[in-house]
Amino acid sequence: MSSKPKQLQLFLAPAPGAKPEFLATLEGVAGGSSLPSDLPDQVILENYTRDPWAWKPNPSVWQAFSATSVDGRNKLPGFLKYLKDRSKSAFGRFASKESILVISYIQKSAPVGQPLVVEAKVAWDLSSVPGCPMKPPPPKPLPAAATTTKPKPTITPLPKGGKRKGGGLLGKLVASQQRTNVHVQIANNKPKATTPEGSRDVGNGDTATSNGTKKTAQQVMAEFRQSMEEKMLDFDIASEPVLKVDINLAAQQRDLASNEDKAKITMEILKYMVYESVEEVNENWVAYKEPSEFMDEVTIAVYKEGEAPPEVLEELNRGELPDEIRGQQRQLQAEQQKQAEMREKSKEMELQRKALAERAVDEDADTEVLNQNKRDRRTIEEIQQEAAKRARSS
Repeated sequence: MSSKPKQLQLFLAPAPGAKPEFLATLEGVAGGSSLPSDLPDQVILENYTRDPWAWKPNPSVWQAFSATSVDGRNKLPGFLKYLKDRSKSAFGRFASKESILVISYIQKSAPVGQPLVVEAKVAWDLSSVPGCPMKPPPPKPLPAAATTTKPKPTITPLPKGGKRKGGGLLGKLVASQQRTNVHVQIANNKPKATTPEGSRDVGNGDTATSNGTKKTAQQVMAEFRQSMEEKMLDFDIASEPVLKVDINLAAQQRDLASNEDKAKITMEILKYMVYESVEEVNENWVAYKEPSEFMDEVTIAVYKEGEAPPEVLEELNRGELPDEIRGQQRQLQAEQQKQAEMREKSKEMELQRKALAERAVDEDADTEVLNQNKRDRRTIEEIQQEAAKRARSS
C-alpha cells in the first residue's frame, strides 16, 4: 500500500498580526521529486522583498523543489503574476523562525495544457543565507535569581478549637477563603511582566510600541503603506468582489513622537496611499470613499473590475477631484471663455467694419448724385462775362 505524498498548505498574511488566509495546497510534481520531508504541514508567507538574497541561486544554502497546486481553487496563478509584475519574492519563516521558505518572482512558464508548476526553495538555517537581514531569534535567557526578598504573606491562623480535618462545611469555607487570600497577596507581590521591545498591537491600529517607544511620522507612513500593499495583494487573489478599508486618523497619530509628527500624518496622505496601493496592484479597480459624518474616520471601498455598482460609478464621475485636476479644469475653462470672448469681439469688429464699408459706399453714391444735379448759383452778369470771354478767345 503506497503512502500519501507529502503536501504543504500555504497561507498568506494580509497584514502583520492579521489572520492568515488560505492560498494553496502544494504537492510534488507528478513523476518528479516530492516535497522535502522536513517541511511542516503549513507555512505562512508573512512578507515580501526585492532584495537579491531571496532570488539569487545558491545551492550551498537553498534546497529547491517544484510543486503544483492540488486544492482546485486556482489562487496560485494570480499570486505568481503579482510577484512577477512587481519583481517581488514572498517568504515565510517556520521552525521557530530558524528556517525560511521563499517563492521567487522568477518562475518557469508552464507549457500550454500543462498544470502550473511553482518553484520554491528552503533554507533550513536562516543565519546561513548571505545578505538576509533577518536572523533567528536568540535563545530565551534563563530567569535571573531574585535579588530582593519578597515579603512573606501573612496567613491568618484558624480559630482556636477549630478542627483542621473534618471541620464540616463552615470549616472548609474558612480554609478556602484563607487560601484565596494568600494567593491574591502572592500575586500582588509578583512583578508585572514586561512586553518585549518592538512588539506592537496591530489589531487596533496603534502606531506606538507596547512598551511606550515613540515613533516618527516616516515610520508610521511606511508601516501604513506596507499594510495597504499587503491588503491589496491578498484582495487580488481573494474571491471577494469588494474590500472595505477603514482609516482611523486618531489611531495612526496615537503616541507619535511630537506634535510636528502628528501634523504630518493627515487624512489626505492616508487616503492617497490607499489609492496608490490600489493603482499599483490593479489599475482597473475602482476605489470609492464612502460618505462619513466624521473627519478623522473614513472607509474606502475597493471594487474589482466590473463589480462597482452604477451609483458608485456615477458618483465618481462627478465626485471629488484632486486640487491639481480642479485647477487644470478651471484654467481650461478660463481659456475657453477667453477664446469665446475673443471670437465674439472679432465678430463685432467684422460687423463694424462691414457697416463702415457699406456706409462709405452709400456716402460716395450720394456725393455723385449731388454733383450731377447741383444748381448753378452764378449771377446773370457772371454768366454773360464768361460767355464774352469765350467768344473773344475763340
